[in-house]
Parts: sequence; structure tokens; C-alpha cells
Amino acid sequence: VARIVADDPNLSTDQWFGFTPPRVPVLQTAQQFLGSQTPILMDIATAANFPCQRPFAEHLGVAEVPEYRILPNLKQVVVSSNMWQSARSGGPFLFIQALLTTATIPTYLRNDWYRDWGALERYIRLVPASEAPNAVVDQGSKTVFGWGRTGPIRALP
Repeated sequence: VARIVADDPNLSTDQWFGFTPPRVPVLQTAQQFLGSQTPILMDIATAANFPCQRPFAEHLGVAEVPEYRILPNLKQVVVSSNMWQSARSGGPFLFIQALLTTATIPTYLRNDWYRDWGALERYIRLVPASEAPNAVVDQGSKTVFGWGRTGPIRALP
């Protein structure tokens, strides 16, 4: 039950009041929310603080699509995380920005709700997993001379 008392000193008839239900969040720990098997992109600055979360896997150049990203505070993201992970540097944003969009999930530190500890982002696939093709990997070996070069080292997006 809620009692609402509203005072409208504005005499105009064109104005109105809007009321919404109060926000009552259900709080969970990161472990309860994410679990230990969910693939996550963890920035270097946050990985040590979340030892129970599983980083997304990569094998033979094929990366698992992460479901969440754990970011550090804004200052650290700007000066570090967005640099080494960038598409231009060949980091994981190369495929993440092409395949996913993000939605920020509200997070808080226990007993310190106002501190900028970082953020939790949920990744949303642009193409549903059921419609995305599986990666096909051809493995093999080839002997080449150390001074041989068949093309550029890096291809920028």
C-alpha cells in the first residue's frame, strides 16, 4: 500500500502528474547472477576480482561468443581496456562489435552503492545463435622460410 500526496502549484490545465510503481530491485551477487559456466569478457583490471567467472574460450582462432562483459571503472576503461581490446589492435572487439550489442545491467557494491566500481554489460546477439552458422576450421601445417611473406600482417577493419 502506498499513499501519494501531490501538490501542484501550477494552475495550468495542460499539466499532469504521472505515478509509477516504486522500483524494488532483487539484489544478487555476481556469482548468483552469472554463475561459473557463463562465458564472459573480463577486462584485465577486473579479472582478479571475479575468480569464479569463466572467461570466454578461444581455440584455433575461433572465439566463443561471450554473454557478458565485466568492466572496471570508467577511467580505467578509457585509458586501458578500450585500447588493448580494440578492433584496430586485433582485440576481441573485432568480432564483438560486429556480432553483438550491449545493455548495461545496474550493479552496486555491498554497503557502498555510490562507488564507481565498474559495470556489467549483457551482450545481445544481432543474429540469434540458432541462425548463426558454425565455424569451419581447416587445420594443417606448411613449412616456409623465415624471410618469406605472402601478405600483410594485420588487416584493419
